[in-house]
Order: sequence, then C-alpha cells, then structure tokens
Amino acid sequence: MEAQSESFNSTVIAALEEKKNWYDTTQLPKIQDNYRLHLVCVNNIIEALSRKSLVNPDPYKKDKKVTSVSSIDDSPFNDNERATQLGIRLSDYQNMLDFVCNYMKFTIEQLTPDKVKKLIDLNATFGWTNLTPNSPKINTRSLANCIIEARNGAQALQAAMINDSIGKTKEALEFINAALKELLDFQRELYKGDVRRLVMDSSDFNKAAFTDAAALIAEIKRLFPSKMPKRTFSNDLIAEIAEEETAPSKDQLRQRVLAKLKTVTTVKNEQKKNTVTTHEILVEAVRILATSSEQYAVVLEKISTNSAVLRDGANSFKDKFARFWRRVFGLPEPEIEYNIVLTDQTTKQTHREKINYTEFFASLNKRTKYYATVANRQSTGYNRVDAQSDEKILEFLNKQLAENARLMQVLTALDDYFKSSAPTLERSKIKGIKPELSFLKSILVKTNQYKAEYLALAEEKEQMRKLGITE
Repeated sequence: MEAQSESFNSTVIAALEEKKNWYDTTQLPKIQDNYRLHLVCVNNIIEALSRKSLVNPDPYKKDKKVTSVSSIDDSPFNDNERATQLGIRLSDYQNMLDFVCNYMKFTIEQLTPDKVKKLIDLNATFGWTNLTPNSPKINTRSLANCIIEARNGAQALQAAMINDSIGKTKEALEFINAALKELLDFQRELYKGDVRRLVMDSSDFNKAAFTDAAALIAEIKRLFPSKMPKRTFSNDLIAEIAEEETAPSKDQLRQRVLAKLKTVTTVKNEQKKNTVTTHEILVEAVRILATSSEQYAVVLEKISTNSAVLRDGANSFKDKFARFWRRVFGLPEPEIEYNIVLTDQTTKQTHREKINYTEFFASLNKRTKYYATVANRQSTGYNRVDAQSDEKILEFLNKQLAENARLMQVLTALDDYFKSSAPTLERSKIKGIKPELSFLKSILVKTNQYKAEYLALAEEKEQMRKLGITE
C-alpha cells in the first residue's frame, strides 16, 4: 500500500472510532430520550382521545408481545370503524414505542442499518410533523380529525395538554429522524472503514492494485469473503473506496470524508468550550430540571383521578354516614392520608410511611407552577435565576435535586398504592404514572450531567486562576 493511502487509512479508522464512541455515549442516548418523550406525549394524546370516546384502545393490547420493530397497519378502513381501527393502531404503536424505549439497546453494534430503517418506517406511522385532515395517509388523517374533535369543547387545560403533547412529539421526532438519517450515513462510512481495516490493511492484499480503480475493486472482491464473512459485498460503497484511492480528486474526497466524521466529535466540542460559560451551564441545569413541570402536571391529573377512585370506592355504611353529616352541616372534607411503602434506591430497603395526600398534592402543584415559570428562557422566573450568583444557584439546584429524588420515591410508592388499593371493579380506572416517572428520571439524570460539567469546569477555572494563568 502506498504511504499516502496507508496514512489516510489510519486517520479515517481513528476518526471512525472516535465518532462511534460519540454515538454510543452521547447521540444514541439522546435519541432514546427523545423516544421516551415521544411515548409520554403519545400516551397523553391517547388518553385524551379515549376520554372522549374518539378512539377505543385495543383491549388485547397487553397480550401482544413485541420482540422486534415492525410497521403498523396502514390499510384503509371506513369512517364508522375509525374509533376501533385507530384505537388498535395507536395501541400497537404504543406497544412498539414501549419496546423501543425499554428493551432496545441503543448502541452502534445493535442499531444495524436494517433496524434503523425499520425505526424510520415506524416513525412514519402517523404524520406527527404535519397532522392534517387532508393527509393522503389514513392513519394520519384519522388521528388529525380525532384531535380536532377532542379540542372542540375541551377545557383549557385539556386543550393545552393536547397541543403541548403534539408540539413536543413533533420536535422529538424531527430530532430522531434527522439523527437516524445521519446514523445511516455514518454506518456507510463504518462499512468502508471495516473494508479498509480488514481487507486493505491485511498482509494478503496486493498493493499493486492501488494503481487502478478496477484492479482495486477486483482485489477487494477477491479477499472479501475470507476477511469479512457473513457481510454483504456493497458495490456502491466499494466503488466509493476506489474513488477515494485512485480518482484525480481523491484528496478532496478524502477531506470530505474526514470533515463528515469531525463535524460533531471535534468542532462542536471546541465551540462549546470556547463559547459557553460555567454560569450558563449552571443556569441551563436549572432550566432543564424545570422542564419537569410538564410531566408533573400530567402526574397531578392522574393521581387526582386515582385518589378520587379510592374515595368513591369507600362506600361502607360508616363512610356514607360521615359524608351525609358533612353535607348537612357544611363541614369540609377531612384531609386524606395514605400509608405507602417507600423503597430506598441505594439499599433497596423498604419502610412504611404515612403521607398527608392533601398537603402533598398542594405542594407538588405549587412546585409544578413554579417550574413552569423557569423552564422558558424568556420568562421572569428564568431571568431571576440567571441574575443570582453561581454559589446561590448551585445551592438552589442541589436542594431541588434532593427534593425531586424524594418525590420520585413518594410518587412511585403512591403509584403502587393506588394500583393495589383500588376496589377490584374500579382498578381499570386507575391511571398509571410509570411513563411520566421514567421521563422525570431522565430529566434528573440530564440535570446532574450539567451539574457535573459545571463543577468540572469551575474546578478547572479555579486551578488555572491559582496558577496565575487567568485572573
């Protein structure tokens, strides 16, 4: 192999490894997080449509086991079948998203080109980025009409929740689809990298083949079955390698490949280091935590429904008698208390605790409203946080993270309590909050990552100051 080609091989293989690591540690977790956000939004929309009897979720949904990603039915159906057929398809879509979020491994090794293409097809089940009743696709058209009907006459909070869920799922899928298409392109370069590493770098490769494109392709084809068994020989990608090795414009082609691999791995990191201050990172950590307000709002609605189911189920003579005299004398409803089982996430030990549900609900409602004022960068609440010193913001953030960790424990225990305590005939009315809790946990993880980045940069800045490098 000529020295120039050998040097390029080494450079491109190293760049591929670096970007592969970036995908595994940064980009693919982001894709998975956006899928989780999308699932929460889809759950909210389905619940809103079901409440108005616009769709009938598949009663056999839990019996359908998903073991791989596949397309959802998009065959035509009559208008009088819409509630049932759309309900089944939305349920199948939910099942598939649940599999993607909780069972798929988001790594370069696992996300083969075939799996990525299946994910892109799944994402196209409903036209979330363009939900219109004029869509040529039956699934999108039917869903758009149902959403229009759901908005009509809906309470302001319910309409806002539907609009917010649609907006967020649109953003999530735009990110996912763009990232998956870039991933497909990167996998093409990975394939070419494997050919370079396993075939062209091997001692059996005839170096004289570098003189001509046809000879190079023929030599790769000769060794391919033994060096890359069980891999398909791609004529197009092998032709690209030949172009990068023998074409008059090979220097430009090589630079284009390296620039493509460097885009995210190096340039953005350098830009971030040069432009983002420690203060901005810390404030962004608070803002990210505050975005949990949307999930907490859904949780509040669900646990309110669940608590009402339990209260309505308390129909003993004593309960009815007490309610009668409260109505007669205009007495307030007694405060609600629940005995829940809390689990320590570190030790896994459990203990019982009585919580005042009335106070807990009021406190969570207050937190939700406050976070909503901080989540928007243009809001007064955000500006107030931004105006504080780093020390005060960090103190506030640590307190909020600790309180949210405690909230996760209590909400998880409440979820279990409602499911186990509801009367048998009323259990179908209980609204589970596991999807919201899962997304809330991912927000806490992301917030902690920003906090860790702030602490690392702040320590680096302090060390440089002590050394007299900066003021």
